[in-house]
Amino acid sequence: MKSWKAYQVLLFVLPLPFGSARDWAWPLACAAAFVLLAIELQRLVNKQQQQQLTTLTWPEPLRRGLPIIGLLLAVQCWALLQSLLISDSQHDILHHVLLGLGLTAFIPLTLLLLNSRERLKRALWVIVLAASFQAIYGAIMVLSGLEWGFFIEKEHYREKATGTFINRNHLAGYLEMALALGIGFLLAQSQRYHGSLRQRLRQLIDTLLSPKVLLRLLLAVMVIALVLSRSRMGNSAFFASLMIAGGLALLLMKNKSRSTTILLSSLLVIDIAIVGTFFGVEKVAERLQNTASEKENRDEMSRDTFVMWQQQPLLGIGAGSFEYTYSQYRSADVTTRKHVGPAHNDYLQFLAEYGLGGFMALLIATGWCFWWGLEAMRQRRSDLYKGMGFASTMGITAIAIHSTVDFNLQIPANAFMFVFLLSIALLARWAPNR
Repeated sequence: MKSWKAYQVLLFVLPLPFGSARDWAWPLACAAAFVLLAIELQRLVNKQQQQQLTTLTWPEPLRRGLPIIGLLLAVQCWALLQSLLISDSQHDILHHVLLGLGLTAFIPLTLLLLNSRERLKRALWVIVLAASFQAIYGAIMVLSGLEWGFFIEKEHYREKATGTFINRNHLAGYLEMALALGIGFLLAQSQRYHGSLRQRLRQLIDTLLSPKVLLRLLLAVMVIALVLSRSRMGNSAFFASLMIAGGLALLLMKNKSRSTTILLSSLLVIDIAIVGTFFGVEKVAERLQNTASEKENRDEMSRDTFVMWQQQPLLGIGAGSFEYTYSQYRSADVTTRKHVGPAHNDYLQFLAEYGLGGFMALLIATGWCFWWGLEAMRQRRSDLYKGMGFASTMGITAIAIHSTVDFNLQIPANAFMFVFLLSIALLARWAPNR
């Protein structure tokens, strides 16, 4: 029980210290994942010993997820091999191996702890509340003009919602994934109205007095903060992923209620037409229109990163060493940044750092989980697990779109959230429904 409470605390605090993008924050998160996983594995072994089982039996979602975990562990082993072959990047590679192992450990930890419908719902509420805190805090900072981040005054992205993150795009990435989970949770509670008019009215009143209304309000608050972040791709990825996942849900889900279609339609209409009108979606549209005229050098950096990969297509330059290697490949037309951090394209950065083999392993693991999310929508009878299939599909789609022009997966809090989505796909498809 203590590990379950600690896991909930971890889910809530991960984004607080600048998205855990600090050298003291992400090691603590990884250490917590390791310790909690060790506790849960020991508990599983003790339980099966008490039942006098001769062989260790894994829960079904974890058993199905072992190939995914194996692929991610293989990537970390490959990074360790890189540290032996690339002597000038050993420190950065080992840092990323530790982070990678922490992220990998988070998958079996999640699958072991979310072993009931009640725990799954509780974890979803924790994430919705954590994201709502980020949204409310970020919106207050913008609307009040205080402009504070995590206990310090903001230096960048003033008049734009960042929550306790440094970069508005990373708050947007976190909110995209949290919104996907929240919308999937909302879909899982779709009400089927039946009976006489009096009975239908009673069912409607019960719905209005249920936590479902609070959940819908918190989702609207998150959309407000997403708009106030003025993140072009963050907003585009959210609405595009909602339309894509919504279309797939209407196509794949069996025995769906009419309220499911109404809910998906209302999410687009209300969030764009009403929330956007009051909180400045036109400013996001203006930034999208001016994208071609703004000189940010993202395309040039992507070109240079691709050239970097071509120099070491199989071995890669070393996990986590992009920031220090890029200067050797930087073109003269990249003029907007004196110091270059991560590449503004997660795909190309992973490809350059891990080489083709490591990149393909990451891609296969993600695509596998995406497929299981689709299968959950198509085959599961449980509304909860169909909703979780929708959540994983929408969340993975959103971050996949956003990652083409940004580096959300280089931010530890967002990387942990993405791994949580992969775990939710496994639960949605394989968790027993008794």
